Amino acid sequence: MKHIFTLLALIIVQFSFAQKLEDAQFLSSLSAQQITGLLGTPVVYGVDMYKVRYYTADEKGQDHIASGLVCIPQNETMKFPLVCYQHGTVGSREEVPSRLSGGYQLALALSAFGYVSCAADFVGLGDSPGSHLYVHAETEASAGVDLLLAVRELSVNENFPPFHLNDQLFLGGYSQGGHASMAAHRLAEQEYSDIFDVVAAAHMSGPYSISEKMIEFTLGDSEYGTVSYVPNASISYLRAYPELFEGKALSDFFKSAYIEDILLFRDEQITLWELNNRLTQTLLDSVGGVFPREMLQDSLLNSILTDPLHPFSLALADNDVYDWTPQARTNLYYCEGDEQVTFENAILAESVMKANGAPFVNALRMDATFPLSHTQCISPVVTSVIFFFGAYQEISTSISEIVFDKEIRIISGAGQIIFDIPSSKYSKDLLMQIHSLDGRKQSEASIVPSYSLYDISQLNSGMYVVNLYNNNLMVKSQKIVIP
Repeated sequence: MKHIFTLLALIIVQFSFAQKLEDAQFLSSLSAQQITGLLGTPVVYGVDMYKVRYYTADEKGQDHIASGLVCIPQNETMKFPLVCYQHGTVGSREEVPSRLSGGYQLALALSAFGYVSCAADFVGLGDSPGSHLYVHAETEASAGVDLLLAVRELSVNENFPPFHLNDQLFLGGYSQGGHASMAAHRLAEQEYSDIFDVVAAAHMSGPYSISEKMIEFTLGDSEYGTVSYVPNASISYLRAYPELFEGKALSDFFKSAYIEDILLFRDEQITLWELNNRLTQTLLDSVGGVFPREMLQDSLLNSILTDPLHPFSLALADNDVYDWTPQARTNLYYCEGDEQVTFENAILAESVMKANGAPFVNALRMDATFPLSHTQCISPVVTSVIFFFGAYQEISTSISEIVFDKEIRIISGAGQIIFDIPSSKYSKDLLMQIHSLDGRKQSEASIVPSYSLYDISQLNSGMYVVNLYNNNLMVKSQKIVIP
């Protein structure tokens, strides 16, 4: 049954921010078993999914309707953390989380592990009018944070099914979403620290250095396959910086052979992926290779590469998101084989943030065995992030921390783990996994329901997370310390 929950009157909210919520529309419910089948990995909770419409600032700082996906674990008795998930580049306004597209599965997965997950569509996508403000840090950040605020309002709306939040906030995103989650992380820590307790952030394969590393990577002498990212950003910055580009049009940026297709995309007559196919073919026909620099007017290309004060250079630099000092635990995941977003973004961000005094920043390579592409990198990164967040996640009732099965005991010490599992309750072996706090799997084994021992002498000193699964459902999660 399709329900729409609308704020019909001003509700009293005990927060010091303006009302953001417009309405929430029920989309779908999935059980834990269904989500396990969909994702191919065992989860804990079933999830209810809603499209939420809310208000956020546009490029002029004015109230602007926006939409996003909100996923809520199916448990009314527990208090869950919030997670801000920022999606990657999409092909059109319909390819977004609120339409159950655009990588919404990660938001769903996080919720199934015990988070109220918020995934903004971004300005210019979903229900938001106008062209998309692609890799525009300010509106990416506000779209994410304002959706979090709207969900806070939703949690105290008596007309909405009850759910409960604690004070924790986690942030993450992949590709464009990595850029967006970094921007939202910065905004949350610098301007909303009195509202949100940012516990951990996972920025994944993001273009944090738009004006340096990404320009070198996309406009250099090597071929670059996703050539449509360049006009996508150009359309965005023409909208976002009218003062810088007064009197300028796309024809001032791009050569005539490419303008017709770029305008078709801007006017939403073709998708970004169709634009990429068309531009690729034109480049192959005209210059024999996919070199994005060949699309640009010679004067603009020269200015971007040599003049840091050129309007386009200033717009690019305004959207760099790495030169600040995060206080929360921050992991920057990357793959060296990434052909869309150079891994050097993560290396530079880690270096600058540590030099600024950030206490917990780590750039983590996820393809040390063999190079992984941008798409191939997603799976190991997402798995690591779920366990990274889980190491610091708090789920509670009003009186105690959640325990999945109180009868199972996990005791660590002297180079081994003792598992005390009631054999009368479990008819077959349980799957055990051990992860480090950065989300990397360290060990996996089948554990017999009984009083069992498992050798951990090969693990280095530190804190780890031990998870037990029965029939693809998590029944126990516990942190251990190896001295």
